[in-house]
Amino acid sequence: MAVTIKDIAKEANVSIATVSRYINKKGYISIESARKVKEAIKKLGYKAKDSINSISKLKLIDIDFPEINNPFYSELFEYLAFYLQSKGYDCILHLDQYHFQDINYYLDKFKQREIVGLITSSPIQIAQKNLKIRLPIVSFDRKISPSIPTVQSNNYDAGMQIAQTILRRKKSKVIIIAGAKEDYYPINDRIKGLIRVFNTFGAQYDLHSLSASDSIIAKKVAILQFLKNNDYDAICCTDDITALLAKECSDYLEKTPLITGFDGTHLIQNLFPNLISARQHTKEIAELMSDLLLKQIKDPSIQLESIYTLPVSLINQD
Repeated sequence: MAVTIKDIAKEANVSIATVSRYINKKGYISIESARKVKEAIKKLGYKAKDSINSISKLKLIDIDFPEINNPFYSELFEYLAFYLQSKGYDCILHLDQYHFQDINYYLDKFKQREIVGLITSSPIQIAQKNLKIRLPIVSFDRKISPSIPTVQSNNYDAGMQIAQTILRRKKSKVIIIAGAKEDYYPINDRIKGLIRVFNTFGAQYDLHSLSASDSIIAKKVAILQFLKNNDYDAICCTDDITALLAKECSDYLEKTPLITGFDGTHLIQNLFPNLISARQHTKEIAELMSDLLLKQIKDPSIQLESIYTLPVSLINQD
């Protein structure tokens, strides 16, 4: 009996999707996983010619994120992979570092039967002629087209809640730091929520942004420049990683502003337990996106809502 990639996955103690990524040289795979797969292939005598037939039987979902350094995306991918695996599907993770990808790239993958579904949170360019495409695609936080359902957190409301918390703490001179100027959607809604409250109550604020492509050192240098000659009593960041950097820079300057973030992942809560942040409910987000995707896979003619908005929970607001 011919050795299959399922056999390889079992021998290497990795997922079938990991074996597929190794064989086809597509998608991320850790050095350790690659070593295990390579050894399993050698031990079982797997032949590459079997890969085409084996892969065609897979039920692969493409997960496309702009980055994985932000623990929010790591946490979301973990929930997606776990939930989809329980439904009989494997996931392939692709990272595009906020570079726009043409929708035709994914359309070709569907046509070649490389994937059966796509979950994306990355910028995608789509031509007018493709606006009404009906393929199993779900977007997180980005409105790609009316025919592709978007799942999002209530970023605007969360921004307002954070700003109200800032004002309840009697802070009046605020700096807003956007963690990725390349990604103003959905960040823009968070900033709009903050600014609406600050404008309503006459709070003084400045708005600055960082580049997602910059190194950690470059981001710290930029934040230090924002802070060193200003006596801000509050720093509102559009993500928790930026909040951590702001805390480090503030400590270096011996300043003690109130700092807020956004995402509320478990990792950041452990590293910065007193951080005021808006917790996006990643488990519920992952399960809703997966369910919407699987509905489309099972029934391509199904009519879904265009937008699904989930609430956020404020952490440490009091």
